[in-house]
Amino acid sequence: VHDRLIRERPGEPVVTLGFGPDFVVLRSRGVMMNIPQMVRELRVEIVGGGVSGGGHLVVGSIKFVEGMRDAVLESLIQKIGEAPI
Repeated sequence: VHDRLIRERPGEPVVTLGFGPDFVVLRSRGVMMNIPQMVRELRVEIVGGGVSGGGHLVVGSIKFVEGMRDAVLESLIQKIGEAPI
């Protein structure tokens, strides 16, 4: 999906999320995301979320407590939206 979106939107910033009940996988191009920093922030902000994970500046994964999925995804999406291009 990510590679297809890059081909369809040359030169545009692209972020894709793949998620399940207790995890999310991220890939990006053209967006300055620091996924390890996002994980650290989520771990502090979402008490009881069991947030862990990491990666690189453009790809990573985050694991969390299944019951905290909505809170984690909402906060993560907000962080992605604030990331510089």
